[in-house]
Amino acid sequence: PASLVDCRTIYPVNLQPKKRPLWQRVICLPALTLLVAYKALHLPRRILPRALRLILTHWEYSMFWMLIRSGLNRAYIDQPCVFRMPDSLAPKVSVDPDFQLTPEQIRSFYEDGFVGPFDAFTREDMADFRDEMLAMESTVSQTYGFQTPRDRHLENPRLWNYMQSPAITERLAQLLGPDLLVWRSQLFYKGPGSPAIQFHQASTFMVEDYLAPAIYPSDRSEIFQLTAWIGAADAPTENGCLKFVRGSHEKIRTIRFGGEEGFYNAQFALEFDRENADIVSVPAESGQVILFAERCIHGSGPNTTDRHRLAFNLRVIPTNVPVYTGINRYRSVYNGGKYHLDKWGVALLRGEDRFQLSRSVDLSGLPLSRRAA
Repeated sequence: PASLVDCRTIYPVNLQPKKRPLWQRVICLPALTLLVAYKALHLPRRILPRALRLILTHWEYSMFWMLIRSGLNRAYIDQPCVFRMPDSLAPKVSVDPDFQLTPEQIRSFYEDGFVGPFDAFTREDMADFRDEMLAMESTVSQTYGFQTPRDRHLENPRLWNYMQSPAITERLAQLLGPDLLVWRSQLFYKGPGSPAIQFHQASTFMVEDYLAPAIYPSDRSEIFQLTAWIGAADAPTENGCLKFVRGSHEKIRTIRFGGEEGFYNAQFALEFDRENADIVSVPAESGQVILFAERCIHGSGPNTTDRHRLAFNLRVIPTNVPVYTGINRYRSVYNGGKYHLDKWGVALLRGEDRFQLSRSVDLSGLPLSRRAA
């Protein structure tokens, strides 16, 4: 139906989400209500446009009702989920004592949503790597065909080699299990005078496309994905270090569209009790790694210095979590990028992939490769 297609173009799949004028809400609200009824009645979806089929498949009723009740002013930032503390806080694997997390560190991670920083590389390693990172920022990605800081590990052997460091993999394995995949990575450049990155969170990364998730865990109440963030330059508070809202990984919040805050090209404010929140700044030295759950609310402060801040991350899942299933392209709403996935794939970081649930790439042939056992 034309009205439903119009609703999709107005909201929420929009490159710059914002508060909508009344005439758009008059069109969109009845269309969303009709979609809820369509979903509840289990009517056939094959006749609908692709975008509407995805919304009916992946949106939960709570996502529809939040939009409708708020008059299109509020939405869940990602697929709703509530974290359930595991029955056991024992590490999921045994590792070299040099990389063993203490019981206090494991408990801190599950209670806070983040842990670290830990030493991973020498300052000399990172000083030598910074020029290479800056060069990658300005070159065309071999994976996607345009300039992007995303997934450069698929083509840069040194970056992939650093990601395989046991200082990273062995700590991740204690929290996620022995068999691990990298599904995403990103380079971060925060130049002198750069603004803050506002607080945000993610669960299945539906926040990027808002039509379908990127990853498909069997149980969203578990920790099914972790990010390792590595500083390639010092990141003190004044340089824009990471900030976390302690314990905020317990649930996915809503956002309010519009306002002065922004997350790349999107304009919204994450809704949580900032006045009473336990906001923690986590400075890191060059070569250190911080581990966190993306569902933990996080951001970074402004760079008020005359020095740049460089970092890279890797996003890691157990091998039983599928990624980008049944699609050949993906788009990120908040930065406008459209990513064709024919050259993308998950990369085996540790152990073995017994499930083979996702498109994969073999990076073992890259020079310098050193996979952890």
